[in-house]
Parts: sequence; structure tokens; C-alpha cells
Amino acid sequence: MSFNWKSTLRRIFVSPLKAISVLIAVCLLLSYLSLYISPAKFWPIAYFGLLFQLFFVLNIILLIIWALLRRKIVWVHLAVLLPSILFISSFIQLFSEQGIQRDNDLKVISYNVQMFQLRFKKTDSTYLKIAAFLNSEKTDIVCLQEFYTAPGKLEDEDFSLRLSGLRHSYVYYSVEKKSYEYGIAIYSRYPIIDKGVVFTSPTGNAAIYADIDIDGKIIRVYNNHLQSIRLNLPKSVRSIVNSNDERMGEIADVSLRLKAAFIKRAEQVNKVSAHVRQSPYPVVVCGDFNDTPMSYTYNTMKRGLKDAFCEAGQGMPSTHEGFFPSFRIDYILHDKQINTTDYSVSDVQYSDHFPIISKIDIGNISI
Repeated sequence: MSFNWKSTLRRIFVSPLKAISVLIAVCLLLSYLSLYISPAKFWPIAYFGLLFQLFFVLNIILLIIWALLRRKIVWVHLAVLLPSILFISSFIQLFSEQGIQRDNDLKVISYNVQMFQLRFKKTDSTYLKIAAFLNSEKTDIVCLQEFYTAPGKLEDEDFSLRLSGLRHSYVYYSVEKKSYEYGIAIYSRYPIIDKGVVFTSPTGNAAIYADIDIDGKIIRVYNNHLQSIRLNLPKSVRSIVNSNDERMGEIADVSLRLKAAFIKRAEQVNKVSAHVRQSPYPVVVCGDFNDTPMSYTYNTMKRGLKDAFCEAGQGMPSTHEGFFPSFRIDYILHDKQINTTDYSVSDVQYSDHFPIISKIDIGNISI
């Protein structure tokens, strides 16, 4: 009886690989659904969106393998990859479509300043460097997240005194202690005629807005700092985290924090999105969303708006220091009446985030 090598290889390699292929294809499909299903209703779906890029690359690799082997399963990967055409532009832009820049374009910066490093350093050097950077950019509107003041630690406690031309401001402190204040801020070269809080959270996260009068044209600027994973764990799960198995404890810790953050962000973005829809003025929505473009958070916030990166960005930028490529969690979105003429991510190393910079044209807005 002769030995059938082809049959043996098929049994050892091909059949298990087919099962893996189907699983990876399903995972990619679930990542698409993460845009539309709220983690507050079904939180596991958010993990698939977080790993979209991994599933996307794996499906391409498997597609190539099956194409070389001339197996029909190649069509499965081709079918699940086709919808990604609708979403991949949120991660990568091969060609910049910058508009015609004009002298009266508004320059907008959104920047998570990581408390100016004041919680980690004994000097205010980062505080001064960030102020100098913003001045050098000659920006018109600045949205800062993780804004922080510490009485006695700063030469002057009013950050606006360090900023050139940005005479109008709205600073909201979601946490106020004797030794420090923590919150979110909007600075503007133009008058702020109204302002308010959209939501605030015990964790210090918040969203605010300011109505800004730009030579008779009013726009509403939102500044958001949505939930991060720095949450206190419920007592009921501390026993898991503090288990004897340190590695399993770390995994459980991260997983539970992610779950809590997914759910909390969904609640927060629903509030902000509803507020944006009711705005009497064209909007610019800035901030640290703490979520990727393949998320319920991003998709809900972006609904009816344009993403400045998709309009005029280039490459595959990262707005946060991390191991993941295109870890874009900071955004500038705006009304469809507004056009983006330029978009960039600065590489200054003053925070764990990078400032995102956009020039926008509000010429189509009627007074």
C-alpha cells in the first residue's frame, strides 16, 4: 500500500488552515459591525474593531496563500475584504487632497498635553515648551485635553498669559483639588460669545463647547476628552486581578478596564453626538476620543461630519505613542459646510500624544 503524501499534507496543513481562514474572515466581518453596535449593548464587539488592522492584514496574507494554492476559499477572503474599501481611508491616505490655502483660513490645533508633565516632573519646562510651540504655529483655535494647573508650581497659573494672540478662552476644570486642577480648555483668537459643558465625569473626562464669532460668522467648537482605560475596578473583580498568576492578573486587569472604557465612551459619545446634532451653528469637533477610526465612538461622532485627516491628510499617522501602527485616537471633525485645506500631525515630544493641526476654510458659511 503506497503512502499518499498529498492526502497527508492536506490533512495536516490545508484543512486546519481552512478553519483558521474562516475564523479570521469572521473576525474581520465583526470588526465592521463594531462601527454600528454600541458597546453599551454588546461590549465584546468593540474588541474586534480595536483589532481591525490585524484582521485586515491577516486576511490579505491568507488571500495570497490561497490564491497561490488555487483554492476556492480565496473568494471568502476577497468577499470579506471588499467592504474595507469603505473604511481603510480613515487609517491611510496615499495621496493628499489639500485644498487651496488662503490667508484667512483658520488654523485649529487639538492636543492632549498630558497635564504638561507637571505630575511627573518637578519643573514647568514642558508647560513653557508647549506654550512656545503653540505660539510658533500662530494658531487661531486651540483645544487642549488633560489641561492642568498646580498652584505654586507655575510661574504664572494663567496659561493664556503665555499664549500670543489667543486672548479669549474657556477653561473647565472637571477635577478641582487644593494642590491641582484638571480639565479641558479652548483658546481662541476670536471672541467667545457663548460656552457650556456637554458632560463631565468623576474620572475627569469631559466635553465642552464654545461659540466663536469669526468676523460675523459663528461656529461652535467642541472639545472632547472621552473615557480612557484608567478606571477603578469594581470590588467584585479585584480578586481576579490580584490572583496568584501575575500574568493572568495583568490580562484580566487590562481586559476589564477596556470593557469599562468601551461602555463609558459609548454613553459619552451618545451625549456629545446628540448635542452636536442640535447645534444652531456649523461645528468643529476636536479632541482625544481614546478610540480608533474602527469604533462605535468614532463612527457616532463623525456622523454627518467630515474628518480633517480624510479630507487633507496623508500617510498613516499616529497621534499617540504606542506599539500599534496608525494609532489615531485624536481627531478634528467638522461640518460639511467647512472645508479642510491642510492637515498634519506634529512630531513634538512634549506629551504621550502628538498635536494634530488643521487649516479650515469657513467661507461657505452664511452669516
